[in-house]
Formats: sequence, C-alpha cells, structure tokens
Amino acid sequence: MKKLRRKNDAYCTELAEKPENREAKAGYPNGVFNKGMYSICMEKRGTPTFATYQSNQSKKEKAERMARGEILL
Repeated sequence: MKKLRRKNDAYCTELAEKPENREAKAGYPNGVFNKGMYSICMEKRGTPTFATYQSNQSKKEKAERMARGEILL
C-alpha cells in the first residue's frame, strides 16, 4: 500500500503542478498548486488523502444513521 501511495502521490503531484492545471490566484502570476485535482486523482487511483477519506466516512455514518431512523429529513 505504501508503494502504491508513493507512486500515486508522484503521479498526482506532477499532474496538479503542470502549468495548464494550476489555479489562477491574485498575486501569483504562475498560479498555485491545484489541491482539488490532486485529491480527486488520489481518490480515483485508490489512495485517498486523509481529508477525502474522513469526508467519505462521515457521509457513510450519516447514511447509516438515516437508515436506522436516528436522523429525519
């Protein structure tokens, strides 16, 4: 798993750092690192970042609570 994470991290970092994928931001003429693209890339390749994993877990927990009837819409 560590090898896969290292491989995916290198690939996704390179992808998000490319000049055409950088996000425009005031004061940064060359743009900034595309965090959203990095997170999505890591998740699709099977090694989500902790923030993405945590978000998915909270969605699962909420769905389970709704199924048990603890949360009503």
